[in-house]
Amino acid sequence: MVMLRRKTWRDIKENKGVYLACIVVIAIGLMIYTSMSIVVENMDKAQQAFYSETHFADGFIDVTGYPENKVNSLTFIPGVDQAEGRIVKDVRLLDQQKDSNRYLRMVSVNMTNTPKINQIRLLTGHLPNENQSEILVDPQFFAANHLSLGDSIKVILEGKQATFYVTGTAQSPEFIYIMRTAQDLYPSPEDFGIAYVPLSSLKALVKEKGQVNDLVVTLKSGVSFDSVKDSLQSELKPYGLQSIVPRKDQMSNAILTSEITNIRSMTKTLPVVFLGVAAIILYTMLRRLIEQQRVAIGTLKAFGFTDREVIRHYLTYPLLIGTIGGLLGGLSGVALSFPLTTMYKQYFALPGLQSEFSFKYLLIGLALALFFSLISGIRGSLDILRLEPAQAMRPPAPVTANKTRLEKITWFWKRLTSQAQMGIRDVFRTPTRSIFNVLGIAVVFSLMTVSWSMQNMTNLLTVVQLEQVQTYDVKLSLTHPAATGATKLALTHEAGVSKVEPVLEAPATLKSGWLKKEVSLMGLAKDSTLYNILDKNGRRIEVPDQGILLSEHLAKSLNVQAGDTIYVESPWRKDPLGQKGENLLVIGVVPQYVGLNAFMEETELQRFLRQGEISTSMLVKMDQSEVGQMKSKYRNASNVTSIESLKDTGDKIRKMMDSFGFTTWLLAILGGITGFALIYNSSIISLSERKRELASLRVLGMTPREVLRVITSEQWTLYIFGILLGIPLAYGLEIGMAQAMSNDLYSLPAELPPVALLGAAVGTAVSVIVAQSWAFKKIKSLPFVEILATRD
Repeated sequence: MVMLRRKTWRDIKENKGVYLACIVVIAIGLMIYTSMSIVVENMDKAQQAFYSETHFADGFIDVTGYPENKVNSLTFIPGVDQAEGRIVKDVRLLDQQKDSNRYLRMVSVNMTNTPKINQIRLLTGHLPNENQSEILVDPQFFAANHLSLGDSIKVILEGKQATFYVTGTAQSPEFIYIMRTAQDLYPSPEDFGIAYVPLSSLKALVKEKGQVNDLVVTLKSGVSFDSVKDSLQSELKPYGLQSIVPRKDQMSNAILTSEITNIRSMTKTLPVVFLGVAAIILYTMLRRLIEQQRVAIGTLKAFGFTDREVIRHYLTYPLLIGTIGGLLGGLSGVALSFPLTTMYKQYFALPGLQSEFSFKYLLIGLALALFFSLISGIRGSLDILRLEPAQAMRPPAPVTANKTRLEKITWFWKRLTSQAQMGIRDVFRTPTRSIFNVLGIAVVFSLMTVSWSMQNMTNLLTVVQLEQVQTYDVKLSLTHPAATGATKLALTHEAGVSKVEPVLEAPATLKSGWLKKEVSLMGLAKDSTLYNILDKNGRRIEVPDQGILLSEHLAKSLNVQAGDTIYVESPWRKDPLGQKGENLLVIGVVPQYVGLNAFMEETELQRFLRQGEISTSMLVKMDQSEVGQMKSKYRNASNVTSIESLKDTGDKIRKMMDSFGFTTWLLAILGGITGFALIYNSSIISLSERKRELASLRVLGMTPREVLRVITSEQWTLYIFGILLGIPLAYGLEIGMAQAMSNDLYSLPAELPPVALLGAAVGTAVSVIVAQSWAFKKIKSLPFVEILATRD
């Protein structure tokens, strides 16, 4: 056995390039698996622990005003365990240094009677004192605005100026992913944060006395939110019910849970791709090694080595490669998990989220590497069992030299050089190896295609949404629904304003069978030009006089299509007959890349709500130079909740899309490395199998570059077939990735533009060219005289 071990090391040394390429591919796959698995487990554990520790609510309710002394009566509703009321107000920060557009969401905290639901965790400093103008802020806002303990913050609250002092930082389970509205898409701690204020201090500043405007409830064990929702709506509707949201749809929780799900799906797909390519390389490498060493195998058997011993010897190669690749991939994955966790902590303010060395995933990754390596090794070495010693010591019988199908296309075949003909023949005369190589190239091509297509996704979320769908300059959102005519008239006479369009956005529940979704119903004027609904070809679609339009992601969530009927209800709907909603016909399904909406004609939505001619926001087209003046005039108005500049929104969306750039380049680079490893392995195997043939060509007068064309013609043939197979594979991968990454904040279209296919084809071709340049070096150093002097 010592002799076989020496032979193993000698073979590996002679073909170190091929083995190194395989190790790299295995390491890449396991690095992705290990790092992502550790991150997702850390996030999941931190989420569950924080939710449990702080008693995260099961339901979130927004009302105009509910008597504080009646909050406990909600626990009499069957299924409700606990209920608490709070005051929640969005306030603007005063900043003397610049034109401030920063906001805080003030959440009241009862300091005398510790809340049992959505408890806050104090991170630094101390709790505010009762009846004092002191606050806690979330740690991201604290850091982004360079605050210190004791700093003062001036705010405008319901038209009045107030000053608060920062006593520390704290975190609540409902504000892990902090955004002011769903349209923000991206946390911006410089401009928006959460503040926790003593209930007594906030009571003294708000207009509503003895009332709360925000309710949170927990449910008894085994009770679903759907079973208590109707009872809650009936109780709260007289008090101006604005929205009622279960935990699963609460914005912060939904985004965090969706991100955990997306990362977990990536750990199940991408590593398999790379390990599959590594298995292909190992299989073809081992088959070539066994074919080359037929005589050695026959000699070993003749000297008494058993089939088991010989197979064990050849399994040493994949097991050794798998072990090294597994260890490198596992250790690099563990190392990568630390910066990845730090990166996620920038987006998710999740206490307890930290990375640590994981022996569990290191061992799992090593086991995966050994599994794939062992499977490819067993499959590649099975032919040893069929060889008798006498048969093995003879050279293999030459393959049947039938004409390939391409040779029958005479007009095409005659136009090829002799080197190209030799290379193409080899593709068809080694079908098993060629099929595996074509499959590997298809995988590499599809991986690079998806990375290129992500740039197209970015364009759709920025260019289309900000330049074609939303064409207004300013969106002025109202605190409460208001009469359309008066508000529109006031804005029309402002300096620089050229057009004003009212919009009505109402919370609603859409039901289709047992499926349902909490969304915003958007009512638009039929002649609206400041918010356009577009089809997939970019053509404008008018809102129907009756019925409803659904976004694609919403229609898919409800499993409906145009022509179906859905049941729509809204807490804003006023109906003396007690009807919560009505059935509406789905007129069409339209793409929507930002947000999750259903669209109705404005007057039709007003009819549905039965509240008269009301609007919740105004879209304004105006001179950009006057935007600042409008903000200054209306930002302190008591009936205006926010003034959103489309330019600022665009900057946020582009900032979020920049984070996709890392993923794009990472996929492209990893795909290129994998493609190089695959093609290089194929080139070296072809070169090794045909050394005598290529040496003969050199003796006959061919230059090294002409000999290379024999190999390159084979590679380019495999490349063409790989691209053809990779196109449908890329479409499938794109659809799966778009579905996995889409959520209620944004929807990624499953489209592959021609530029993505072309870019991936070029990228894959670069991998082929680089691999061939390495093969060319080996051809130039080929000792053709010695090869021809050696007898088979």
